[in-house]
Amino acid sequence: MAVLNGLLIPLAAIPGVNTCRIGLEANLTLDDYPIIRLVPGSLAPSSLGNINGPRILSLTVYFGAQLLEATDGLAAVYAELFRLDVAIREALLVTAITAGLEAGRWLQITYRDTVMDEDRLPHYKIMAARFEVVG
Repeated sequence: MAVLNGLLIPLAAIPGVNTCRIGLEANLTLDDYPIIRLVPGSLAPSSLGNINGPRILSLTVYFGAQLLEATDGLAAVYAELFRLDVAIREALLVTAITAGLEAGRWLQITYRDTVMDEDRLPHYKIMAARFEVVG
């Protein structure tokens, strides 16, 4: 949980983000958007047989915007989400470096990919960046 809370802080500071939380709650409202949500997927040992050492956290970072306020069209919404994608990756890279220096511990964050909703949601545009966090 300490790792998730540590990742939350720099992501919440990204300009243009209205809410940033751990977990993807069911009762999101229009006022919550633009959002960032950190959703852990799984934990695994980082080396075989070492159950007390560092672990690998599979993490999905959801981010999205509402379409109802998109006065400049869908392309503008995509542009904003692509900006958020870059900002999220940069914030996590800086966090990995500074967390390791400040806490005297090793934290590695590997970006895997970003998936998109393929315009399937009627009122929102959501993307999800997937990472592996070792620490």
